[in-house]
Amino acid sequence: MGFVEFPRPLDMQKGVNPLTVKRRLFISNIMMLVIPTVISLTVIGAMLSTVMNILGVQDGDSEQFYRVTDQVRNYAEEWSQNSDIEQIKSGMDAIEQDYGTENMFLTLYQNGERQYTAGNPVYSPFIEATLTESGEHYFTMDQTGIYKTDAGEYTILIVDTNFQTMDDWYYIDNLPLINFYILVIVIVIAIIFMTNRLLTRMVVKSIIIPLDTLVYGVHQIRDGNLNYRIEYAGKDEFADVCADFNEMAERLLVMVNARQRDEDSRKELIAGISHDLCTPLTSIKTYVEGIELGMASTPEKLSHYLDTIKSKAIDMDNIINQLFLFSKLDIGEFPMQTEEVDIGKWLDGYIDAVLEEYGHRGLQINLVENITSVAVDVDSVQFRNVLTNIMENSVKYGNKEQGIMRIACRSDNSNVVITLSDNGSGVPEEMLEKLFEIFFRGDKARTNTSRGSGLGLAISAKIMELLNGTIKAVNSPEGGLSVMLTLPIAGGE
Repeated sequence: MGFVEFPRPLDMQKGVNPLTVKRRLFISNIMMLVIPTVISLTVIGAMLSTVMNILGVQDGDSEQFYRVTDQVRNYAEEWSQNSDIEQIKSGMDAIEQDYGTENMFLTLYQNGERQYTAGNPVYSPFIEATLTESGEHYFTMDQTGIYKTDAGEYTILIVDTNFQTMDDWYYIDNLPLINFYILVIVIVIAIIFMTNRLLTRMVVKSIIIPLDTLVYGVHQIRDGNLNYRIEYAGKDEFADVCADFNEMAERLLVMVNARQRDEDSRKELIAGISHDLCTPLTSIKTYVEGIELGMASTPEKLSHYLDTIKSKAIDMDNIINQLFLFSKLDIGEFPMQTEEVDIGKWLDGYIDAVLEEYGHRGLQINLVENITSVAVDVDSVQFRNVLTNIMENSVKYGNKEQGIMRIACRSDNSNVVITLSDNGSGVPEEMLEKLFEIFFRGDKARTNTSRGSGLGLAISAKIMELLNGTIKAVNSPEGGLSVMLTLPIAGGE
């Protein structure tokens, strides 16, 4: 089951699809009322039509009967004053043609004798018996409706042989009409139940599937699969939830990887400390035992032994001091005494101070490019340590008879970039990102602590971080290693 979109598009997705979960629920509630009502009315209408057809009820027959009687009543007074029977017959024909049906006919009587009939007559004793009543009357019997009225010396009967009354269709197949009502109610309830069930299933399905997807994703993360991402193509509220889930998983993966790197760094730190302290300590122990055994038999040997012990003790002290400095920088407890300095002038002063010293050690320093009137906020002492660590690294690991360090300082609208490039052999590409890790050395054997503790560049990286800057190493095209230091210009964003 696939669903997903990452990285998270919260604002982009909101309001795109009108069928959100809330609207689905709202529409489904309305449909649960409208659809059952429409279906129920349709079914009831169909059932009533069927029942009426079974009973022989023709829509409008009774109403048509009353329309004809109204017309005859309107003409009765006129006919009572007109002795022209032909005119009365013509009027009856017109009424029968305009309003009558095949089950209805009009009959004209004079002194109890039929004179004329308009329509298809059906006679019975019941119909003839109505003539004995005087005046205007309505008569019903079985499915026959009769209207009698007098028009002067004439009597007019309107007979409908398919006249329906409530009594005619009160019974259906000899069952009370109440049973029919019960049947209709049961059908309506069944329609409502089935419709609600169908609509509820549709709405619930649109919610359950995304929930199952989220639950599956949570289980994947729980089981350690931090690379799992939810793929959800919908654009409702679940899109935001899935995007948040993916962002959470990504951050969790970054945190776990960072924690693993920290764990590896701690292990390497312990191994590095053990090795770097063990080597000079072993030398000290060896020379002290030599003195105890009388191996320093001459003043010259004794002086050499003591000088060596002192040198190794100094190495141990340097390692401990650097480790202490790195620890305070790492936990953010090392105070930075920053000040605004003209970086171009500051760099000129630094190079003038160390030019002769490093020249004697085989490293020629060339300032190939510099800037003026650009200020940065730095701790001068600690930034000097950063540059010195890079210089020392070049001296210790340089493989040329004459080492060269080219320094260039440039600026853009917001940053100052100082690049230090030597003419050494560079560093393998896979090791560039590890240069600033604690206790990293290209020499995995770590047999020569005099060439460095592996803390210098790691300390430099921490100092640059606290100065809101960055440090990066690349192999220069001309050969050798280039270290780029980036600092924000004072007063910039």
